[in-house]
Amino acid sequence: MDSAKAMLNELLELRLKHPNLVVELARTRRKAVGWAHNRLVIIAIDHPARRELAAGGDEWAMANRMELLERISQVLKQPGVDGVLATPDIMEELMLLNHIGMERGEVDFLDGKVLVGSMNRAGLSGTEFELDDFVSAYTPRGVHEANLDAGKLLFRMHPDSRDSSKTLRYCVDALNELDEFELPCFLEPLVPNNELDPLVRLVGVATAMGNSSRNRWLKLPMVSPFERIAAATTCPIVLLGGKSAGSPEELRTKVQHSLAAGPNVRGLMIGRGVLYPRDHSNPAEVAKRLAAIVHEAN
Repeated sequence: MDSAKAMLNELLELRLKHPNLVVELARTRRKAVGWAHNRLVIIAIDHPARRELAAGGDEWAMANRMELLERISQVLKQPGVDGVLATPDIMEELMLLNHIGMERGEVDFLDGKVLVGSMNRAGLSGTEFELDDFVSAYTPRGVHEANLDAGKLLFRMHPDSRDSSKTLRYCVDALNELDEFELPCFLEPLVPNNELDPLVRLVGVATAMGNSSRNRWLKLPMVSPFERIAAATTCPIVLLGGKSAGSPEELRTKVQHSLAAGPNVRGLMIGRGVLYPRDHSNPAEVAKRLAAIVHEAN
């Protein structure tokens, strides 16, 4: 039996026989301390819940769940990688796999990590209701009860779609509830084709949403010149890669330029460009080099 199949069998046994183990693992984990004061490198992997499986030029890259989990766990073991953004299924699978590994004497790859719960995934890719993106994964209470460090919301705005106004309402409600729990939120405002001027306008909207902007982080695409985007808010910013992150070298160049755009550009929240590099290089090495760039930035 190969190692992936053996690991799947162990994970399945825990799911069937100990369904509440993830609750205990979440409750007793060692959380990150003072993470909001530091630069951040967060691995983002909430794409499958939105019907998105393509990465690195492969339409079905993320369809093999055990391979995906292995890539994430290896990246999380790299120095300078501070945490992970995931939907409940992947977050719980990582906790179970980490538990299995620790039982074997392996490193605890979630120790002291920043765990961010992905919240609205209902805007399924390629559907007519894609912009009606209500909360379908973690709720604010779910983020709190899972002992996570923050929540993440996606707000895609299309001026010709009334569904965008619905998603605006969902996001405002969730932001207010996260604020009641005193939980930070990463809010990701996006516009069609990542056009610069509309994105600058939307950054102002995203900064103002909800009862308070405290504990508000913005997750933004690396649109050039990024200086205009960084100047549109005083909120801390993390950079996303998206579908077209490019080669690892191109990605590093984009990151370096964007980090220099303003003191509020604080790191990365990036997934496919690291986990499935377009040149098929080692995800762990890609993550390590990006983390070094972020944490060595002035």
